[in-house]
Amino acid sequence: MHRVTLVHGFLGSPADWAEVLAQLAPGIACDCVALADLGCSSIDEAGERLAARLERVPCDALVGYSMGGRIALQLAATRPELAPRLALLAASLGLDDADERTRRAAEDDARAAEIARDGLDAFVERWYRLPIFAPFVAHPSFSAARVRRVAGEAAFWSRCVAGCSPARGTPRWDALPMLGPRTVYAAGALDERYAAYAARAKCIAPALRVEIVAGAGHVLPLEAPEACARIIEETLRIQP
Repeated sequence: MHRVTLVHGFLGSPADWAEVLAQLAPGIACDCVALADLGCSSIDEAGERLAARLERVPCDALVGYSMGGRIALQLAATRPELAPRLALLAASLGLDDADERTRRAAEDDARAAEIARDGLDAFVERWYRLPIFAPFVAHPSFSAARVRRVAGEAAFWSRCVAGCSPARGTPRWDALPMLGPRTVYAAGALDERYAAYAARAKCIAPALRVEIVAGAGHVLPLEAPEACARIIEETLRIQP
């Protein structure tokens, strides 16, 4: 029996993994972590709470999507023994430009204020107008996912978007050479920003396995669950 721990992304829930789990081969037991269980006042705190969970329930592979991928990467960089194999799905490896960090921090603080002021329904409507989500909005899974997102806890997501901003976490590009031989990084072919991150990551760590998923945008678990399941199974075959 293989054990896989999965961490979803911003505004999401463990239900976002349902179609991925349905595609996995028999003999893979999955623990789908809710971001709310990790506190998420910061990426550091979330990584520490994830480490405590993995100490209790070890995994053979750690899988994170988007914000969940940044938390998984933080854990793998600081407690590598708890993540013998790692799959990062459309995950930022951090912002290392000071001006970009300042700009993004201000953006995420404004988003936190929007959620607190306007509620999740209005925020979700604006959030998914961002160009990066255009393929997801056109995907059949979007309607049901939107219903789940607006039903979330606004106060938690307000804290999370500010505290776990990429501007406030430690960039982890320098961890790639150590983690590369046991890591898969995936991005959608329609997700230009993260496909570029994949190319940069491969240059830094040639041993890193990179998967560019044809026809998919940023929200890989919902847009391309079959590909995500295949990537997880490939990750489990890596010899750590």
